[in-house]
Amino acid sequence: METKQSFSTSEVARYCHVTADTIRKWAEAGRIQVFKTPGGHRRIRREDLIRFLRDNNIPVHEDLDNSGVKILVVDDEKAVISVIRRFLERSRTPFQIEVAMDGYDAGHQVATFRPNVIFLDLRLPGLDGFEVCRRIKADPNATSAKIIAMTGYYEGDVAQRIIELGAEMLLQKPFTPDDLRRALAKVGVEVN
Repeated sequence: METKQSFSTSEVARYCHVTADTIRKWAEAGRIQVFKTPGGHRRIRREDLIRFLRDNNIPVHEDLDNSGVKILVVDDEKAVISVIRRFLERSRTPFQIEVAMDGYDAGHQVATFRPNVIFLDLRLPGLDGFEVCRRIKADPNATSAKIIAMTGYYEGDVAQRIIELGAEMLLQKPFTPDDLRRALAKVGVEVN
């Protein structure tokens, strides 16, 4: 996931909810730090934009928030949640971690937290993991979330069924830190 390091005045204007001309005037007045490209175009560095937004009490859009990959762990077993959380927190890769204990809470977290990756247990109270996966993949605002399904009851066509519903893979419990690292690598998240 490549993070954009500088922005045009038009892009910054959208983040600030003003016109590009206003950004130009702010730059000329020294209110916002800009630099010019060899072609003479004004650009604002990511860190300068975030500082400006915070200094002026303008909400920092989630596209700019570089505080890590957002991970949602959906499982009703506290031990599983704890293992995944400990693994993520010990890595140097920055993560934001949220937890849901059932399918209904998972739906709420997907809508508000907007995770990049979801560890989803298939056996949940209420809505099972299959239905949660189906609903996430049916939501146009959540389809980009990568789902790593998990189960301790690996049997028959479970893997094929959950992958057909949109999960990237099925992780068998119990799993090791290396299993978690490989699963995250499969969805494009490198863990250091």
